[in-house]
Amino acid sequence: MPHKDFEFLEHIADLKFRSYGKTLDACFENAAKAMFSSILDLNSVIVKTERKIEIKSDSLETLLHDFLSEILFLFETEDLVFGKFHVSIKKNEGYQISAKLKGEKFNPKRHVIMTDIKAVTYHEMRIEKKDGEWVADVLCDI
Repeated sequence: MPHKDFEFLEHIADLKFRSYGKTLDACFENAAKAMFSSILDLNSVIVKTERKIEIKSDSLETLLHDFLSEILFLFETEDLVFGKFHVSIKKNEGYQISAKLKGEKFNPKRHVIMTDIKAVTYHEMRIEKKDGEWVADVLCDI
């Protein structure tokens, strides 16, 4: 079976996706990629700027929720669109994510919004290691 970064899952009213990764870092990167590829065509994003974010959390589910919510917040409040994601997760007392997001300011001439995501939810969120690969399910309100 060919390896895929993510897939969109059937859901009645909202956006649901599953991301994969050989490492936890890759699984989180692919979750961000899945979320942004539902918003717009990632190929339309030119890397002109980089934003760094750091988040701490007690659980992986909360960490993923807060990470994706922060990216969505940057899109909504600063008109930043991202096409590349580099994630590093460390486990100490809880979890800490350091991420570099690469992209540019939203440009209506090149970027077509396909899905308007209102929020990342905790509903049906799940992260697990299965057959040597990390798998995360995420549901977003649209």
